[in-house]
Amino acid sequence: MKVSRARFERLVETALADIPAPFRELIVDLEISVKAAPGREAGRWRGSRTLLGLYQGLQRAEMLSPYSGSHPPARIILYQRNIESLCADEGEVSRQVRITLRHELAHHFGFSDRDLEEKWPEGA
Repeated sequence: MKVSRARFERLVETALADIPAPFRELIVDLEISVKAAPGREAGRWRGSRTLLGLYQGLQRAEMLSPYSGSHPPARIILYQRNIESLCADEGEVSRQVRITLRHELAHHFGFSDRDLEEKWPEGA
């Protein structure tokens, strides 16, 4: 299922707005963007067809540390083509965007992939 970039970005905005307010308020110095597919920024996953999202940067606790110094904002990238490739309709795209965004936000909050597998298998 393919949607336009504008529609995909609206789905991301909706997914972010649906994050419960107490968690949204914990987000610090974070950019969220959309790319068609993993590029150089994805390192060893460059060109991957299975990577749905990527978190780059310091975790929230590190950003708030008085010892962190100056740092660029953290960044979440969602890979549109990879997400679309898993989905049969727009409802599934919306659901996968929501799951992927929450997975990457969990990294912002300090969860590892292993933590997510144990505590939130659907989103791991």
